[in-house]
Amino acid sequence: MQKDTFVIFDFDGTLADTFSSGAALLNGYAEKFGYNKIDFEKNRNLTAKELIKLSGVKFWRIPHLIRFFRKKSAETASEITAFEGIPVLLNKLFISGYKLGILTTNSAETVSVFLKKYDIEKYFSFIKTGVPLFGKKRALKRAKRVLKSDFIYVGDEYRDIEAAKAANVKIISVTWGFNSREVLENANSGYIAEDTEEILKLLA
Repeated sequence: MQKDTFVIFDFDGTLADTFSSGAALLNGYAEKFGYNKIDFEKNRNLTAKELIKLSGVKFWRIPHLIRFFRKKSAETASEITAFEGIPVLLNKLFISGYKLGILTTNSAETVSVFLKKYDIEKYFSFIKTGVPLFGKKRALKRAKRVLKSDFIYVGDEYRDIEAAKAANVKIISVTWGFNSREVLENANSGYIAEDTEEILKLLA
């Protein structure tokens, strides 16, 4: 693969370990907003849409809830940690000549705090934050137009695979995030990374 290829990463569950804190945050406000608490660890085989149905959240309420939880997440952004090997992976890709980006539903503030924490802002020449929960297909298509280039997307969810396929974007799915390996394999056979070294192999 050409070294000037763009590799664009999802943030939550791919670069940043927000799974436990995010689950606790969502369940902590379940009673306030009138939805069911979810055992996210036991339901990693469910898609985002299936989890929303299980929680009982009305779809029309999702935009408001996302804005609320983005703000709450930003308040503790400094506590977010990178998954094992991520800073090293990004450094290897950058010095090898890959162009790097981020495309995420999370907020610009949270992403910025995370990048500064690990001193990795310089690696990224494209960052798109605040993407709607089910708006990644449109965001990926727009990214192709803005970059005037094809790219590889790296994500951790069935939702990412679905959006990438619809946008005609190649995707590598990582197993350490939101969805289980079983779900990812069923939707994205052949492009699964168990660790950061496998991402490098898939990009080679």
